Amino acid sequence: MSKIKKASIVRYTERNDVRCVDVEVKADGIDGLLLAEFAATADHDFDLRHVYRKEASNEIDWYDNNLHEAFQDVSEELFHNKWVEREEFKEEILAMGSIRTDLEEHFKLSRTASLFHTDDVEDQTYLH
Repeated sequence: MSKIKKASIVRYTERNDVRCVDVEVKADGIDGLLLAEFAATADHDFDLRHVYRKEASNEIDWYDNNLHEAFQDVSEELFHNKWVEREEFKEEILAMGSIRTDLEEHFKLSRTASLFHTDDVEDQTYLH
């Protein structure tokens, strides 16, 4: 797999009822940008769910949404179903700057929020 040159978080979102974080990635040997989609796992680690090739131009698509053909899933193409390569790629991204810390903080806050925002809580004093 290629060496990661740059990685930055571009959005915190939810897809199919799963909280995700999109990280824009520039890697050696790969033309253009990639978008890596991370989700939290039950053991407080991170799952690299998908990697998309980002072919959108920020000048044209200023909203930068991934709901059109400018984002193609290239996970199989990059990793050829090799778990080790996928994990190495994931760890390289997580090691860039404060990516791992930012993801840990985001998912920690998400878990805490989901604990307190349930319909069966009678006293919601601490929610406001």
